[in-house]
Amino acid sequence: MEKIIVRRYLKWEETQIRDFVLGIQNGEFGLGFLPEEQPDLLDLNKFYSSGGFWIATAEAKIYGTIGFQKIDDRNGVLRKMFVAKDFRGSEVGIAQKLFDKLKEFALETGMEFVFLDTPSIAVASHRFYVRNGFIELPIGSTLPKGYSYPDRNSKIFMLKL
Repeated sequence: MEKIIVRRYLKWEETQIRDFVLGIQNGEFGLGFLPEEQPDLLDLNKFYSSGGFWIATAEAKIYGTIGFQKIDDRNGVLRKMFVAKDFRGSEVGIAQKLFDKLKEFALETGMEFVFLDTPSIAVASHRFYVRNGFIELPIGSTLPKGYSYPDRNSKIFMLKL
């Protein structure tokens, strides 16, 4: 495989991105999400207009995604962080490359906090987030106004930048 490149997505790649994300959410984790339940997947450009959306690619194929939604001047949300199953782990480092790109953007735009929600069954993801400085928030924690929580048996994490 040629080198993995992390870059902003291109508009024409939206269908491929949607299929990639839904394939992991529903095919691998059995979460049963519909595209209509995820407005960001229906219009990435509009949803992430004040933030960003990046993909990890090689040979014109998507191997990972990550999105950053700014919800106010201090807070942002990490969304849609997915890596193809056969390319997870530190050997390839796709997740870390995606996260580093998001963190760089958040710092450059003056963010103070990054929040995320992740399925409780995604234990490897939890370890990744903790290793990168996130702390798990207790159930019922107050979240920034504008944070939409999917309430699908998920855990909430926060990173202070």
